[in-house]
Amino acid sequence: MQNANLTRAAGLIAMLALSACKSLDVVNPNEPDAKRALTDPAALEALAGGTLRTWSNTFFGMESAGVLTTQAQSFTSSWNNYNMNFYSGLDADGTRNTRSWQNDPSAAARTSVQWQWLGYYSTLSSATDVVKAIRKDKVVINNAADTKRAEAVALLMQGATMAGIAINYDKGYIVDENTDLASLQYSNRKQMRDAAVAKLVEAATVAKANQFATPAGWTNGRSYTNDQIARVAYTLAAQTLAYYPRNAAENAQVNWAQVVTYASQGMSSGTRFDFIFTGDGCSSWCNQLLYWFDGIDGGRVHTRVANMLDPVTQKNPWPGNPGNPIPNSPDKRLGDGSFGDESLVDGFGTYPKTANAGTDFAWSSVAPFRPDRGSYHQSNIGHIRYDLSGNQDPTGIYGGYGPAPIATATLNDLLWAEGLIRSNGSLATAATLINNTRVTRGGLSAATAGDGVAGLLTKLNYENEIELMGIGPLPFYNRRRIDGLIVGTPHEMPVPAVELGVLGQPLYTWGGTNPPNSTTPP
Repeated sequence: MQNANLTRAAGLIAMLALSACKSLDVVNPNEPDAKRALTDPAALEALAGGTLRTWSNTFFGMESAGVLTTQAQSFTSSWNNYNMNFYSGLDADGTRNTRSWQNDPSAAARTSVQWQWLGYYSTLSSATDVVKAIRKDKVVINNAADTKRAEAVALLMQGATMAGIAINYDKGYIVDENTDLASLQYSNRKQMRDAAVAKLVEAATVAKANQFATPAGWTNGRSYTNDQIARVAYTLAAQTLAYYPRNAAENAQVNWAQVVTYASQGMSSGTRFDFIFTGDGCSSWCNQLLYWFDGIDGGRVHTRVANMLDPVTQKNPWPGNPGNPIPNSPDKRLGDGSFGDESLVDGFGTYPKTANAGTDFAWSSVAPFRPDRGSYHQSNIGHIRYDLSGNQDPTGIYGGYGPAPIATATLNDLLWAEGLIRSNGSLATAATLINNTRVTRGGLSAATAGDGVAGLLTKLNYENEIELMGIGPLPFYNRRRIDGLIVGTPHEMPVPAVELGVLGQPLYTWGGTNPPNSTTPP
């Protein structure tokens, strides 16, 4: 019965999200139109471009990214929107996270477990349809170049979505155009990781072998060349290897030389660029994480990170009212914490921007969160890096509009640097890569080869803490792999209850009083 159900539903629980059905054993009345659409070149091209939107909205979604970044104590918020307070709440002495993933169909907080599973498998289903139509059914989209463009982007999305499953869940389904859905079975997270990396490298290979530019509408604002798509794929491959580990022991097992191989062909090799998606007020394109956390009243920078930026003034834990004072950070990304103009003072507790204002962070006199939910949520530092209005204007990222990165050249630099450090590569090159932000953006003393492995890793981690903020759930993956999470915090997600229930499999979970994650696959 399991295989029959999977076959009828294209093998993906994501079909639940698309049809709002409660069982995979259903007849799809739209199937004839779907079949015709997959032979229509225009519809197929639109489907290829649409995978980027579904993938990015899944990655940026607060249901998961908001929870993970607050669990990582990167951002902080006591609001329970999207289950944030529920999953980031600590015990009475603030030293342990007591909450496992609520992987039960009756639990309201189950939605955080489902979010990425449904979103990524929905994207993977569409991407696989595109590749199958091009490779198996020989559909031509306008011309050879446009066909290869759709194929390369669909391959990129196959790899990126399977990477999302590998990084977040203990197991999943490996699905592509060659999969026999009648015999579909779970693959462990390591197998998922390897399949994802192989598909990302395949996407890069196809992109490099062809000349094209993506339509700007595919990211709601920017076009990317075939060379850039290839380099995005290599950065995501390096990221998949580096952010897969559930703890420091697994981190030591990463093939860091392979990370160097991929990152050296990534987004900071050659002419640097970021992979940008542009919000439209959350009508269709939405970076929900920045909508919340680049808003000074929506969320704050955890005092753990604020203390790294300025250990003199920003105490961790939060000292209680009146809170931490105006900063005087040596890091130009915080500076004196000034921000905006006089119009913001009453509403946000900021003070007007000076010549020493930070580029990424701002100070607020207001402690915005409910005291009864724990003073450990409070912070006086907000994240304003992507607020291009400079004044919390609702027509900017604060209102769900404007450009935001899903991957950056800086991310590639830091992956590349870490690969070099951990694989006995050039420490001088690693220092240069770290200094691209440490010195250029932060104005801090330069890292050098003389810092040695330990010193460079310390400076690398500082840059990871600052530069990954706002890029979806990346801070969580970084904290997890260096044993930086609070005890009791889940380190991965189980297969969601909605999937387990349909397949008649027992419910289970991770975190809290349960183990934080599955054992390391062989």
